[in-house]
Amino acid sequence: MNVTLRSFFKTGLKLAITSLVFAQPMMAQDEPSETPVASEDTAIRDKTSELVFLLVDKTRLKADLLTWPELGQKSEKLISFRIAIGKENGDKQKSGDNKTPEGIYFAKSIINGRGLPAKYGPFAIPIDFPNPLDKFLGKTGYGIWLHGVEQDSRIEAANVTEGCVAFYNADIRSLTQWLSPMQSIIVIAKDATQVNRADDVEQVTKLVGEWTSAWSDRDVERYISYFIPNFRSTDNKNLRAYKKYKARVFASYKSMSVSMKDVRVFTHDRYAVAVMNQDFAGDDRFHVKGRKVLYWQRLDKGGWKLFHEEFDPKPVKFTNLSRDKIAQIIKTSPSTKFLQDSRESKL
Repeated sequence: MNVTLRSFFKTGLKLAITSLVFAQPMMAQDEPSETPVASEDTAIRDKTSELVFLLVDKTRLKADLLTWPELGQKSEKLISFRIAIGKENGDKQKSGDNKTPEGIYFAKSIINGRGLPAKYGPFAIPIDFPNPLDKFLGKTGYGIWLHGVEQDSRIEAANVTEGCVAFYNADIRSLTQWLSPMQSIIVIAKDATQVNRADDVEQVTKLVGEWTSAWSDRDVERYISYFIPNFRSTDNKNLRAYKKYKARVFASYKSMSVSMKDVRVFTHDRYAVAVMNQDFAGDDRFHVKGRKVLYWQRLDKGGWKLFHEEFDPKPVKFTNLSRDKIAQIIKTSPSTKFLQDSRESKL
């Protein structure tokens, strides 16, 4: 999948989001502290370090590992895997429906298969289903994993899991090198061509810049206008209470700054997730760096509204990639021959 974003966003928004230092308050968990707060520095990376994500296409029974670079640059497909999915078709709605969920998720952990039933293979990677939007929509369920299989032949059956995404055992081993717990994004879609569309990515990136600008100006009315009316903060404040809280935080510092960089936006048919590295300082008594995650809901009448935000002291993590190593893995992956045969059969 190749995505090229327009030059306006490459220059204008990159200046607005990446380079500018903003005056800005924090979330409820980031209220003023009596002593300075130490935090982990934003990840330093070399030229081989990139942001990667996994795109799962349920219709084509394929998962692609792709890079997701800065605005204006092209995404690169690194490797493709054959997969098996839930026994039932459609988007997961409730516990026990045997459907694979569709949405934007984070990898939660990596579990060694030695302590698991044989059907999970050598490794399992749980994802955060139900995520904030799933919960908002009333979806239920748990234990959705990316995992291996007891026998590779199980992948050929295609619809065999209780909602998980299953891989050949060699492929799930490879994925553990690239998917980081609580960092890596997994996008699951019925049709992968309908996610991360350029127009959607541009719109949401623009909104992130505008929202941050309102934050920098300490303009409470404009800042709050980007939120969905039935918004609930992480500590369960409704929008009215959250507005009062933010106004109080805006006024609590004599000086306040935040810088944003490494902004990436992932979009789905119903919502979008923006991840970025944030550096906040309030006076000389509060300083915190880390990852900001914004969830934007697509409105039926068009446009997007912010319905959930999170902060984690650990910054966005980039992955060191060796193209030579990836080329070797492609040669030995059991997915390679199947996907090649599948393409040839369509010629």
